[in-house]
Amino acid sequence: MPKPLLHVDQLNIGFDTDRGPIRPVRDVSVSIFPGQTVALVGESGCGKSVTAMSILRLIPSPPGKVLGGRVDFDGRDLLTLSEKEMRSVRGGQIAMIFQEPMTSLNPVYTIGDQIAEAVTLHQHVNKRQGFEIAEQSLRDVGIADAGRRLREYPHQMSGGMRQRVMIAMALSCRPKLLIADEPTTALDVTIQAQILELLRKLQRETGMSILLITHDLGVVAENADVVNVMYASRVVESATVEELFEKPQHPYTEGLFRSVPRLGGHKERLETIPGTVPNPARFPAGCKFHPRCPRTRAAAESAGPQEVIEIAGAGERFKVLRKCATDEPELREVQTRHWAACHLIEGFEQSPVTQPRLEHRREVVPVAIDGGAQRPMETATTAGFVAQTGGEVSR
Repeated sequence: MPKPLLHVDQLNIGFDTDRGPIRPVRDVSVSIFPGQTVALVGESGCGKSVTAMSILRLIPSPPGKVLGGRVDFDGRDLLTLSEKEMRSVRGGQIAMIFQEPMTSLNPVYTIGDQIAEAVTLHQHVNKRQGFEIAEQSLRDVGIADAGRRLREYPHQMSGGMRQRVMIAMALSCRPKLLIADEPTTALDVTIQAQILELLRKLQRETGMSILLITHDLGVVAENADVVNVMYASRVVESATVEELFEKPQHPYTEGLFRSVPRLGGHKERLETIPGTVPNPARFPAGCKFHPRCPRTRAAAESAGPQEVIEIAGAGERFKVLRKCATDEPELREVQTRHWAACHLIEGFEQSPVTQPRLEHRREVVPVAIDGGAQRPMETATTAGFVAQTGGEVSR
């Protein structure tokens, strides 16, 4: 089996705070193969961005620190590299698109200065060559009149334009891995579609891998090959995009799907998951989702008195299974190529404890375009999400 480009193995991150130590990332394992797009999904506060920042060792220390695990990239454990060695990795081999471009771009430097700085650092070219590469990078992301735009400042551009600049900066050095942290947040749907199509196009041309961090399941359906669902600092489900959308196993994943409008569906009000993601400083015992879990509530109704416990959550008191409230489940391969962490999955206790590792690509089918020619189009039709992500055709 080919080796993954990136393998995060049992990563644990801690922060020392005034209220005591917290662990926003616990036992996270993720693998990304060359040319693959892996999505990291979950509500705000579940640990997605901290995981991404930890890969590039951008967590400030103190207060942050690595408590355990490995981050193997292209045969090297990034956690053991010196800061000088990491500077050659950041931007050159692994690039990152941050959530909000206005806070990531320096307001007192021109766009050209900021892109050319990264190019000259990692590609060892002179300043003139750096600006030529920067100009071409802007053209690659669809920015017209790139030469003039190089002389502009961030505040002179729209939100979509700044996001394109961030992508141009990230891709100017042709990284092997792109970490895209909410790359379309706060963008309107038209610009969002353009940005995502741009990333797909550049991925096809360069063969780079993408770690896509998002809470938008529509974006996941259109772009991901493999999906990892995070909740309360851990991965609670991992599968191919088709398998996850067709047969979600964890009740949290099911709740995410129920909260999204479906094609052809008719509801007066969307369902929500009661409560909120728990504070890492006050994680509940047992399964971290049990105070919000409808599955354990339903199971407790028919269980014996020794098997249940009464708890308070979301402004009410209710009964849950005792094992859910006291014993945190491990991530197990509950089906072939499908991992989940829930006591109430059929056959869960007999399923093996293994690390998710999927060299999977979404289905590609030929689609006719004008003139009778055919072009490859990636497609994922899953659980009411229909996404044709090749460009012109969508429904």
